[in-house]
Formats: sequence, C-alpha cells, structure tokens
Amino acid sequence: MAFAHEQLHLLLLLTFSTCCFSSASTISSVKPQRLVSKLIHPNSVHHPHYKPHETAKDRMKLDIQHSAARLAYIQARIEGSLVSKNDHKASVSPSLTGRTILANISIGQPPIPQLVVIDTASDTLWVMCSPCTNCDNHLGPLFDPSKSSTFFPQCKIPCGFKGCKCDPIPFSVTYADSSSAAGTFGRDTVIFETTDEGTSQIFDVLFGCGHNIGYNSDPGHNGILGLNNAAGSLATKIGQRFSYCIGNLADPYYTYNQLILGEGADLEGFSTPFEVRNGFYYITMEGISVGEKRLDIAPGTFDIKENGSGGVIIDTGSTITYLVDDVHKLIYKEVRNIIGWSFRGATIENSPWMLCYYGSISRDLAGFPVVTFHFADGADLTMDSGSFFNQVSNDIFCMTIGPASNIDIKSKPSVIGLVAQQSYNVGYDLVNHFVYFQRIDCELLSG
Repeated sequence: MAFAHEQLHLLLLLTFSTCCFSSASTISSVKPQRLVSKLIHPNSVHHPHYKPHETAKDRMKLDIQHSAARLAYIQARIEGSLVSKNDHKASVSPSLTGRTILANISIGQPPIPQLVVIDTASDTLWVMCSPCTNCDNHLGPLFDPSKSSTFFPQCKIPCGFKGCKCDPIPFSVTYADSSSAAGTFGRDTVIFETTDEGTSQIFDVLFGCGHNIGYNSDPGHNGILGLNNAAGSLATKIGQRFSYCIGNLADPYYTYNQLILGEGADLEGFSTPFEVRNGFYYITMEGISVGEKRLDIAPGTFDIKENGSGGVIIDTGSTITYLVDDVHKLIYKEVRNIIGWSFRGATIENSPWMLCYYGSISRDLAGFPVVTFHFADGADLTMDSGSFFNQVSNDIFCMTIGPASNIDIKSKPSVIGLVAQQSYNVGYDLVNHFVYFQRIDCELLSG
C-alpha cells in the first residue's frame, strides 16, 4: 500500500474538506442542475496509490498493464463471458484494482464520503458497506446502512407495512481479474458538490452495498460510479447528461479535473454521434491526420462488423489508446519518417511494441505536428506532443498509442484512452446520443 490505513483516512478527510463540504455549504432539496465532483487521476498526490518515489517509467509500466487488463475486460464483455451472478441489473464493471480516475461523492445521512471509480462502461453505483468481509484497505469510514436515516433496502417484494420482513435483492459483480463484490441493493441519498460552493442531494438512489469484497491487493477506492446510458445509471437519473474534464495527467499537483452531472454539464465544442453496445460508448472514426497529412486508411477499417467486432470505443477505464493493427502500423511508420532519423531508438523492457526514442518531449519535440482523430459530423480530437508521447524517463519518450493485437483481442475494437483525452472537456448527451469535444484548460470550467 502507498499509505498506512490512518494516512488514507486522513487523505480522504482532507480531500473532502477542501472540495465537498464547507461550513457555508447549503443543502438543496430541489432538482439538481449542476453536480460537481473533483476527479483524482492516478498520478495525483491525492490518489491513494500515489508513490512519491515512483519513476515515470514505473508509471508507464503500470499504465500499460492496467490498459491491457482493460482491453481483456472489454473483450470479455463483448463476448459475453462475464455474466452477473443474479437476475438483477448488476453489470460487470472494470477491475477492482488498477490505475483509475476517482470521484468524490457522499452517501447517506449523515453523509459518508467515498472515493469511487468513474466508469463509462457501467450502469451500477456501488460502495463497500459495513459489515464487510475483506475490506481492510478501505478508504476512510465505511458506509453503514444501519446508521443512515435515509437508507432503505431494495426488497424483492414491496415491503411497506408494519411487520413486513424484507427479502433484499442480492447484488453481485464479477471482474476480468477474478476480483468481485457482493451484497444487497438498497436506496439512499447521494450528495454532490455544486458550483456555488454548496451541496446538493439526490434522493432515493439505487446502489449496491458490497458486504463481501474479493481482491488480492489494495483497490485504492471504495466502489464504482457507472456512467453509461442504461436506465439504472446515475448519469441517466440526473439530467440525462454528464461531462468530465481531464488536465495534464503527468502533473501530480493539477487539481482542476472534474466530473459534472445534470443539466448543467458542459456540452460545448464539436459533437459526434455515439451508439451504445455492450454498455460501451462507440463513436465513428473517419480518419487520422499527422499534421496536414491524412493517413491512407482503408474505408471501413473502423466500422463495427456484423459479428460485433471492431468499432471505436471512447473509454475512461484505459489510460493509453489502442488502434487496430493496420492503423497503428501507419502511425508508427509516419512518426518514424518524421523523427526517426533525428533520434536514437530505445526499447522498453517487456513492451517491445512501443515506439520509443532517446530525447526530451519539451526540449526536442516542440515542432512535432499535432495528431488528429477525425470523427463523424466534423468532430476532432487533437493530440499535441504532450498527449501523443509520454516521457518515461529523463531521456526516453514513447508514443502513447499501441496496437490492439498487443493482447489476444478477437473482437479487435479500437479504444481511445484517457491520455488522448487530456486537455479536453468531454460531454455526453444521453438523450440525443452525442459526444462533445471541447479543448480547454479544466481550470476555466471551475467557476
């Protein structure tokens, strides 16, 4: 573990004292318009797994491992090999462990702060609950439903009369790395920050209470916040839209990353349609440019095939981006043509597929052309050298895009990870099925 249990508890309390609850906070009982949660990225000093002595090369190694595990999870979801253990709408979520983006929320009355993973491929909200088996590494106080005045169990048969005994609906999720969470479903109040420095509560939210957690290492969070467009998703319940803004993932002190739920979510910039398959947001990629040069990509390369394979997924669970092999080869070749003769190649242990060179991004790549992903309806996602490359040591940088064949992916989807989404506010309109890309410093959205 990166911190002792007491330090983790203190970290959580300090995080929430600065972002979620101030002495001047007010509680609103009207329908919330703009609910804000500060986001903590894996390299942040506020992340429970932050290790001050961890090198950039160590972080890249972990990012690759986590992203490969995410691809395996995506594959399992597409193939249907991960199945919920009960007949309720518990969905399979990303691995319990790994390098993940965390959101601050609180549950119950009195409100108990929780750090939860945001996942655009899940519809379930769940947290660890007391009493809990194998929850020794939880962050801060566990949510205890018996101590919340607003908690109600979700019963199989409505149980609203005196003397009625509730038969709670079981909750269970399974993960690609064999970790798991199980318990029962309940309903309670979920509390978010608002932009006027107050707080707002969402009543009667269905969520999973995990009383039995199965994992082999410290997960670094207390649960999952699902953000897909399913009827049970909190994103659907609150205003049918949400947005998240991710700043520089390499800056451990950047504090303006944020998630906004509700009608006040930021839907700005250029939009492209999405469709949802297997719980994932698919968008239509029409091409890729390196500077002014449009790569010669065969028509239909990014299409979803009749058997459900292929397509392009935008995802919060993967750090790096994976593209189908033919496209990755084109980008690989183009980058080598641009800088290959000016820099000496480098090899990263256990990742020979990565394109790496000796040099410094800030010093040597100031003039490198932007790389642009082109989507349907004219929306673009541009990556400057700081997003397209990662400085893995003082003298080595690597391309942050890998081939989908890096692991055995039969369905071969392309996945746009968080590094490519840096410096963007990404908004989701769940009613009209559009994703918005707005290139902006997240600090400008914090007002």
